[in-house]
Parts: sequence; C-alpha cells; structure tokens
Amino acid sequence: MASLFKGQSGEALLAMTLASGGDERIALSADGRNPYGAPIRPATDEIWFASSTASAISRRGWAAAGDALPLAFSATGAENWFAGLRQRILLALAPIGADLVFCASGTQAEYVALFCAQALDGAKPKRCLNLLVGPGETGRGATYAAGGRHFLNSAPFGLSRQGQIVEGWSAESVFLATMSIRDESGSPRQEEDIDAIGECFARNVVAQGARALLHVLDCSKTGLAGFSRDLAKRLRDEFPENISVVVDACQMRCSPETIHADLANGFMVMISGSKFLGGPAFSGALLLPPDMMRALAKRPQICWPEGLAVHTAYFDWPPYLREKIAGPFGARANQGLGLRWEAALAEYEFFRAQKPEVFERAVALFGEEAERNLARTPGLSRDSASGSPTILPIFSKSESGAPLPADPIHGALRKKRMHLGQKVAVGNAEVLRLCFAAPQINDFASRLADGSDEAAAFAPLANDMRRLFDTWGALLAIM
Repeated sequence: MASLFKGQSGEALLAMTLASGGDERIALSADGRNPYGAPIRPATDEIWFASSTASAISRRGWAAAGDALPLAFSATGAENWFAGLRQRILLALAPIGADLVFCASGTQAEYVALFCAQALDGAKPKRCLNLLVGPGETGRGATYAAGGRHFLNSAPFGLSRQGQIVEGWSAESVFLATMSIRDESGSPRQEEDIDAIGECFARNVVAQGARALLHVLDCSKTGLAGFSRDLAKRLRDEFPENISVVVDACQMRCSPETIHADLANGFMVMISGSKFLGGPAFSGALLLPPDMMRALAKRPQICWPEGLAVHTAYFDWPPYLREKIAGPFGARANQGLGLRWEAALAEYEFFRAQKPEVFERAVALFGEEAERNLARTPGLSRDSASGSPTILPIFSKSESGAPLPADPIHGALRKKRMHLGQKVAVGNAEVLRLCFAAPQINDFASRLADGSDEAAAFAPLANDMRRLFDTWGALLAIM
C-alpha cells in the first residue's frame, strides 16, 4: 500500500487527487490543464501573473500536498488531518471561538453563508434576501449560488442543473438582489453611493420581517471594494436578529488582521487558497464568527437543504455543526480539497513568516516594473480608476486607439505559456489583469535570504514581466 504514495505512481495519484472533489471547472483536458489553463503539476518554466483567476501549483505546494497524500487516504487519520488543516487556517486568521467550513470553491461558500444565516432563525427560517455587490467582478456562478440555485450542471459529488433551485430551498425562501460596483461608463461607484443603496435595501428587508444577507466585497476581480465595513457593522449592530454579513475575501489580498477583525465584528468571511495564496484551483472556505458559532451550538438540530449534499462533505464541517445537521452529505471526505489547501497553506505559512518590509518591497518593485513596461509598450494602459497593489487591470488598444477584445490576446498569450488574469468588462472595454501572488513574493524572499541583493532577487520576475510585455506588444501590432 505504501508504494502507492511513492515514485511515479505516487505522483500520478497526487495529480489525480488534486484534480478531484470539484465541479467541471476543475476537470483536466487532454493536455493536463483545467479550463483556466492551469496544469495540476508545477509549471515553473511558464510565466504566471494570473493569480486573480488561477495559477499552477508551486513546487513548495506540490511537495506539501505530496507529503499529506497518505493522510488523505487514511481510514483512521483523515478526520484528524482535516481538523489540523482547520486549525492552521484559524490560527492564522481567526479569533478564539471562530470556526470554518471547507468549500470546494468560493462559489460553494455562497451556499454555506446562505445556509448558516438562515440556520440562525431555527426551525422556521425567515425569508432571506441576499444582496450581492459587483456580480460582474466576483465568481461567475455567484449570482446563481447566492440565490440558492445550482450554478453548473455538475457538482463535487454528483450532478446538478444550472439555474434550478437547490432542493430544500425555494424561490420564496431565498431572494437575490444585485448591484454593480461600477456605473454604466465603467467608472467605480463612490463608496457613499454604494453604502446608501445597501442601507436602503437592508432597512426595507427588516421592515418586511425578513433576513438581509449583505455582501461586503473586500477585493473584486479588478481590486474594487464595497459595501463599507463601517456600514455593515452599524446595520448588524442595529438589527442583530435580521441582518447577517458575509465578507467576500476570496482574493485573500487583505491582511490577516482585517479578517480577524471582520470575524470579531460578527461577519462571516469567504476565503480561498487559490488566488493570492497561489494554491491550485479550487480551494474555498467560509469562516464563521464566534457569536454565530455560539448561536448555532444552541440549536438541537439544523435543517439542511438536501440539495446541498452534492456540494459538501462530512469532514468539511466542524464536528459540533455536522452532528446537528439533519440531512445527507455527498461524501465523508473531499481529499482533493484537503490537498489543495495543503498546497495553499505551504505558501501562506512561508509568506506569513517573512518580515513586512520584504512584502512591501516586493509589491513596490512589482508596481515599478509594471509601470516601466507599460510606458514602453504602445497600446497598453492601466485602468487607474481601479486595481490594488497586486492586481493591475490593463487595457489593450489598437494603433487607432480603439479598444481591443481581450479574449484573443489572452488566448494567444496562453498558447505561449504566458498567463494573465482573465478578462473583465470595464464599461465598453475589457481589461486583462497582471497579478502578483504569495509564491512570487516567497521566491523573492528566499533569494534575499540566500544573499542576493534586492535587484538580483527581483530579476527573475522582472525578466518574466519583460518577456510578457514584449509578446503582448507584438500581438497588438498585428491585430
């Protein structure tokens, strides 16, 4: 049995398991890549600035997942392995008393947030009105999942039907409202305008005697945010029986202190190991605040929409919640999800061990190098109205200045094994996204620790960026 986990057979089993326990988005094509162009094995000879969408697994992550492979298939040790993963995440991000539910992706975390919010109401949950901010800049299936509907025709543990209500919910029990984070021209809305809409929505929901689930978008696909956390806290404090808050921090580009504070304020927080952390897609989790855990612990039983069974496994849930859930689970354990989190945590824990100034210098050098390359490449310009220090949205234009469609450029770069974050619509134009992630910062830190000066430590990344922009510019010249 032990030979299964060693050598070529072990590597094959590891690759197969890493690509399991998800929906059709994780399935590998004949070339060993998922639909986002990311292979399940390390691809260090390729150029990766795509972490806002998906990345190849790092060497460090591959090694960590390989070490954990026997635990994933242990009849007696798998439960303790998942408990250990849970504690490592909570130790890094959460106050005492918080807990988490593992989710096959950030989109599945929408289901769990909706379920937990309604579970607070006991055996007769209130109608839940869910307000999703920036649906065009979150996960593609978020509008379905946040409305209690299946978002694809497949799920980690069975089939589903896209657009159909999850069995056990109804169109009367869950209602979805959305608002764009940009205006019609593509410019970001002002924070006060977003907050005004959110407050009006929440107060109307409370007046109906229903429950409002407000989404706080920490970082969108182009680095935008809204509603404000101040508004969310004020409304939740005023209407604790009728308002729940979930923070979408799936990009994981905020500080651990921010997530810790969100949980302390009673917010649920959605996270992912496959964006900034650089783990393989898909690895999600929903962090549950201490006061919610205390409230749910008092329930003798928690009603379970049976349609969630195809989306979640028994060990995904904390012991004292899964024992209260009245309903089936799709599997005992999601081994692939656990291994993907092993890979992500290997990078995140290494990243957390670095001094803050190393992170700050790496991000500054990334920004400076990006600006130099933009300045020398005609037809490329950064969307200065949005973005974060580690997500830079970039427009592509023809010689006449007309916006160019992003998909052909993205596809042509991918064929040359150069990877950017997928397109996002910004008004009448589209951007691709140049992204910086923890594995790249970790490599920079390692070279510094080995004695390289700052310029030499950043040189491999600078060279990659230069090659990417040279190729990008050449593509614009022939379009």
